[in-house]
Amino acid sequence: MKLARFIQTNMEQLLEEWEGAALEIAPEFRGKDSSALRDHARSMLGFVAEDLSTSQTGDESERKALGKGKASVSDVGGKHGVHRLQQGMSMLQMVQELRALRARVTKAWGVEQQGLAENDIVELVRFNEAVDQLIATSISSFSAVKDRVTYLLEAMLRASPDPAAIFEPDCKYLFLNTAMASLVNATPRDVIGKTPVELGLDLAGVLQEAIATTVSTGQIQHREYNHCSPSGLELYLDCKFVPVFNDRKEIEAVIKTSRDITDSKRTDHQAWQIANFDALTGLPNRRLFLDRLEQTLLEAQRKGISFAVLFVDLDHFKQANDQLGHRAGDRLLVRVAERINTKVRAMDTVARLGGDEFTLILKETGRAGATEAATSLLRSLEEAFDVDAHRVHISASIGLAVFPDDGTDVDTLMHNADQAMFAAKERGGHRVQAYESWMEQNESEYVQLRRELDDALREHQLEVYYQPIIDIRTGVISRAEALLRWNHPHRGLLSPNAFLGITEQSGLTDSITAYVLEQAVTRSLRWRDLTDEAFPININESPASFVTRSLVDQWRDRLTEIGLNESRITMELTPASLNNIHASGFNPVRSLGLAGLRLHLAIDDFGIEPFSLLALQEFKLDSIKIDRELISNAGQGGDADRILEGIIAMAHAIDVQVVAVGVESAGQLQFLSQAGCDFAQGFLFSRPLHPDAFEALLDRNRKGVVSWRRPAVEGIT
Repeated sequence: MKLARFIQTNMEQLLEEWEGAALEIAPEFRGKDSSALRDHARSMLGFVAEDLSTSQTGDESERKALGKGKASVSDVGGKHGVHRLQQGMSMLQMVQELRALRARVTKAWGVEQQGLAENDIVELVRFNEAVDQLIATSISSFSAVKDRVTYLLEAMLRASPDPAAIFEPDCKYLFLNTAMASLVNATPRDVIGKTPVELGLDLAGVLQEAIATTVSTGQIQHREYNHCSPSGLELYLDCKFVPVFNDRKEIEAVIKTSRDITDSKRTDHQAWQIANFDALTGLPNRRLFLDRLEQTLLEAQRKGISFAVLFVDLDHFKQANDQLGHRAGDRLLVRVAERINTKVRAMDTVARLGGDEFTLILKETGRAGATEAATSLLRSLEEAFDVDAHRVHISASIGLAVFPDDGTDVDTLMHNADQAMFAAKERGGHRVQAYESWMEQNESEYVQLRRELDDALREHQLEVYYQPIIDIRTGVISRAEALLRWNHPHRGLLSPNAFLGITEQSGLTDSITAYVLEQAVTRSLRWRDLTDEAFPININESPASFVTRSLVDQWRDRLTEIGLNESRITMELTPASLNNIHASGFNPVRSLGLAGLRLHLAIDDFGIEPFSLLALQEFKLDSIKIDRELISNAGQGGDADRILEGIIAMAHAIDVQVVAVGVESAGQLQFLSQAGCDFAQGFLFSRPLHPDAFEALLDRNRKGVVSWRRPAVEGIT
């Protein structure tokens, strides 16, 4: 039987036998659809059978020998080469499968013929020529496509902003892209064939270790490196080392890709800085301090050594802050932090807990050493600070506790150092106080109040009292000042002077402010007059809390929650507070978005501390309250009278009303009336009253049962 006829007749049998051999050559195709292998084998056998069926001249035979056969062979072989490349087969595997196809056909035909005649040998020669043509065209197309892909991949790698390189298993550079060349500050020609060590790279040792590990384990390696570029720029690189295997499952190369994570690292570092360090002083904050204290305690337990915890609270800082202004006060705290840092060792920790409170960890230090260090620190803080051309003198109260004598856990050490600091405060400040056991049994009144204040709000012990403000012209109660009182279960009724200082340290300032505002608004709406107009009420605002972001947000929320627009609330701030707010660039009117709302601002204690007249207009103040020290000397014909007359005239000139505070005598009221003062407040009219008592007084005043008329005309009734 002719070979061509044999192939056509036994096509499927030949392909089935060939497929077994092909799977031995390319075992990765096992389990897949047989069409993945047979796709082009059938078309190639068909081409061979057709070629054998066609007569061929000697010239055509010579052309085949030179690789210039029929054009159709390029189509069949070319498609086969491209397809096998796309399937992931190597060139060697592709050649082997075509040789296996030839062997299967030759063997099967030989068995069929049972010996070859002369004509059969001619057909066999032509068969081999056709198969050789297929192998040649398949290799050609396989190589062309692979070369193009390789070229494109190299172009992509070269253009990539991420540094990339390929290494021989012995760590020599085989390829590197432009970004990697820039990173090592060399051209590819200078690098290829050399190792990182031979090039003297700063990461040479760790790079070669990663490559060697990749080769020995056959596994992908991840590394993160800190690299200084030739330009001096510090970079952080996330690197991956990937092994490349050949057909024999041997590692023939290692691909290294790098990703620049410098920006991410810097962002992470900034977030860590914000979370762990005080923004003003740069010192560790409470979070980092507690972490270091925990680590120090564990180390001390392990080594059997002692250490000390110091609490430092600045004396007279509030006064300095009020006099200098908020920004200068911040600069003073920075100077204090710098000075404290100079008094400790590198192993110690200085932190700022908040406000004017600092804490220290003195490692490997006993009671005597801690006391000596604290005393030296105290003397250092007594020296003057230069802040904005001012020489500022402050001092400190320092409490200390020692591990393990004064506590064996973080909470106890913190508590006892705090106790010792408050004991130093109670003794007048400006001293060092070590913790002693009696402090726990004889807790100071100040410390007790600090603890009890936490429960006061929750148990409704805080109350708002109201003191009437009288219209001097008509003698009627025109408004009231809301004054906070603590109805203490054991100590009785406490004025703000007894506990407001504690609120700033306990963190309750915002909560107390919110409570007073809510109560004042409720009463303002309740005590409407006959025209249904809400009753005006003044409230005092803490200058420290008012400029915080949290309180600004809370005020905005409350504007709509509690009917502030219907009520008539005036917020009183001291001159020093307004100066500080003005210096900080914060404007309550603009920042709180109060345009068109009936929240008014007033200045308290006017006349003692200097205050800018421009700020009066900037903050749109409705009134000023003259300080009681000026009022105490009113009506005696001295300097106080002339100052009062000047303040009242000045205020009226810019359309600001005047309230006199601390009026206690008819003579004072008579002088104020003659000077044109608008309102008066003091014990002459009433002490601060419980809301029920004030409501009764207001009702009697509105009915004319009680009133305060102009003394110059009718006297006081």
